[in-house]
Amino acid sequence: MKKCFYLIVALLCFSLSVSAAPISRIKGKIVDAGTNQPLDFADVLLFKKGESNPVFHVLPDRDGSFGITDVQNGEYSLMIRLVGYDLFTRPEIVLASSSAIVDLGTIAMKPLEVGLAEVEVVAQKKQVIYKLDKKVIEASSNMLASGGTAVDILENTPSIRVDAEGEVSFRGSTGFAVYVDGKPSVFSGTQALEQIPSGHIENIEIITTPSARHDTGGDVGIINIITKKHAQHGFSGMVNLTGSTFLSRGVDFLLTQQNKSSRWYFGGGWTDRLRKSDFDQEKTTIVADTATTSHSKGPRESNNFNYSLKAGWMYALPHTTFNADLEGGYGGRTRTGDLDYTEERMVDKKPFEKGDYYSRDDYDLHETYFQGSVGFDHQFNDNGHQLTGSFYLKYGGNAMEYFQSDLFNKNNEREQGHRAWEDEHRWTVRGNLDYVYPYSKTGHIEAGYQYFSYLEDGDYSMQFWSPEKQEFYWRDDIYNTFYFQHGINSIYAIVGDSYKSFDFQAGVRGEHTHRVLRSSIPGKDREYNKFEFFPSVHLGYTFPKDHKLMASYSRRITRPELFFMEPYITYRDYYSAEIGNPDIRSEYINSFELNYKKNIGDHTVSATVFHRSRKDKIERLRVPYQAGVTLDSMANVGHDYSTGLELSGQVQLTRWWNVNLNGSLYHYKIKNQYKQDGTNEKSTNYDIIWNNAFDLGKSTRIQLDGNFVGPSVTTQGRTDAFWYVNLAVRQQLMNRKLSATLAFRDVFNSARYVSKITTSDLQSITRIRPNYPLITLTLSYTFNNFKAKTTQRKEDHDLFEGTNH
Repeated sequence: MKKCFYLIVALLCFSLSVSAAPISRIKGKIVDAGTNQPLDFADVLLFKKGESNPVFHVLPDRDGSFGITDVQNGEYSLMIRLVGYDLFTRPEIVLASSSAIVDLGTIAMKPLEVGLAEVEVVAQKKQVIYKLDKKVIEASSNMLASGGTAVDILENTPSIRVDAEGEVSFRGSTGFAVYVDGKPSVFSGTQALEQIPSGHIENIEIITTPSARHDTGGDVGIINIITKKHAQHGFSGMVNLTGSTFLSRGVDFLLTQQNKSSRWYFGGGWTDRLRKSDFDQEKTTIVADTATTSHSKGPRESNNFNYSLKAGWMYALPHTTFNADLEGGYGGRTRTGDLDYTEERMVDKKPFEKGDYYSRDDYDLHETYFQGSVGFDHQFNDNGHQLTGSFYLKYGGNAMEYFQSDLFNKNNEREQGHRAWEDEHRWTVRGNLDYVYPYSKTGHIEAGYQYFSYLEDGDYSMQFWSPEKQEFYWRDDIYNTFYFQHGINSIYAIVGDSYKSFDFQAGVRGEHTHRVLRSSIPGKDREYNKFEFFPSVHLGYTFPKDHKLMASYSRRITRPELFFMEPYITYRDYYSAEIGNPDIRSEYINSFELNYKKNIGDHTVSATVFHRSRKDKIERLRVPYQAGVTLDSMANVGHDYSTGLELSGQVQLTRWWNVNLNGSLYHYKIKNQYKQDGTNEKSTNYDIIWNNAFDLGKSTRIQLDGNFVGPSVTTQGRTDAFWYVNLAVRQQLMNRKLSATLAFRDVFNSARYVSKITTSDLQSITRIRPNYPLITLTLSYTFNNFKAKTTQRKEDHDLFEGTNH
């Protein structure tokens, strides 16, 4: 906490040092002409008379207001552009004296009543927009992700990487929270991101140092998916079809009707995303005096699927807006493997038993879910004085986690096997009430209350194969029932203001956590109650010539989920078992960031320096369990630290060639209390993404990407570096209402995933090679005046299958 105190003092000193910053000489506020809602993503460009390149380029604040400082006397013209809106121009702005100030007042932007072609001529959105407390990833910034998911849109974000089983990590951690339109996702983590079609996404907010208004869960922050709901007046819609050489397939659609005071939408999707890889693992376990060496080799296949329908309605009164949303569906993941499996056992390096088998496993995680929400937004006036509230309810029924593993001899006779079922019922409840009071033209106070509850109950049962009786039998000693309830009551307060070129926001959040775990295993019941404070600070300063600097701090927590705590053994396959830890402790994270951004005409350069320290890091440890079988267990392994730099640049080299270069370089260190020799694991991790987009006429685009993924470490081992190149072509037809995208991933077949674990009694090396080639075709059709937006290309780290072995 001393470091936090010193940082806050330093930031306050920094704020005092900028009190002499120049005032805004040209200012205004941008709103939607139809809804009067603020528009905070528009490009505000100032041109000096007689020049074609802008001398200033700024973005509005959350309330739509903007200001341009350090402008010399002279004659200027102002242009405001935003995808989907008509251009706003204001010529003949004259600054004749040093005290002259031009207040443009409220600028109402009119939505375009034309199709995609005209919108693309107006402007292209930037890949990343930096706000005071978040980064906004625009779904339209990359043209070649049609048919993908939220994972695909995040691909070009610095420090995002995907492992061989498709798991997303950010800055070396998978501990991010996922929300959809500000509400908790039906699923969690990577699975939540993969369930949302990219065609339904407006943008994605990455909040790495969340303010006090946000939940404190998620050690690297919050990923909030903003879906497309706002259409122009009238009836409109879109439909997307996709398929691949791996037999992935999907269809999704969205229909909207926008009237003067109301809007409704109806949409849905049917998605099967298949991965196919060749799996190869060598493993040696030592149990007592017996060393068992095994080799597994063969194909694996997985399918992340989701079949859902959703609908929503919004009604706007002069000062109050009401909304309601419903969604239901069936989703989950399956995985199958058909491997050759050999095993040799030794004592004192002398073999005494050998086996040659076929290993076949089947994994199925699925859930039928229903969720709904209602909310309101009341505006007391046009100055930002408002009260909002919402209530969210989700039920997950028919939730099943099923495992099946078998070993067959070369005569195809079963010698070993087991079946495991985990039946569950899940309820999620969330409610919030938030109040914003503007105490001045630039300052505001926020306060609110939030309630969250998650409840899950079910049972776990297993069958094992009896070679003698040639049948499966129930293991009563493994049967277990469980009940888990996690509730959080939160209150928060925030104050924010702007002074000349300086912006600040400071807040504190108080959370009371109540957690209950009940298990039929004697002595494993647990109950937890604790109240804690979580501060946050965000500062921003705009220097002359549109240089923007932002600093932030946030304290976070990762609370144990149920699968962290389940006190009974489960099996992923015949040779991989897992067990939870009911005494696992929460992680506490302190995150610091310093962001710099500069717009240079149509080019953008940004950099982020970050440091994250984490206490009581939660990690899955792997130890020998039985001969040839490993056991994964959850533990607080110690402390870890991540310090690094993220760079992003967008350059328009020519009229037809646009380059995006994203990269990250960070040092990662684990102070591992389980390391017997007392040394710490550390590595320098890097990722580089080079994206090239070429315009061949008005209707054809080509994209060529290079991806370089550096090595990384874990508590027990490391993963090697790998690289790959992708190529995609998009052709638009029928006056741009129909577009076809053909994508070829890993063109040179270079992607290889290699993971190594080395301890005193376990050595394991896993190699995974994705099947080749992977070619995807996506067709997208929009009709009437739907505001169709191109999206980023498909996730390309997601090439492998089968790491958890």
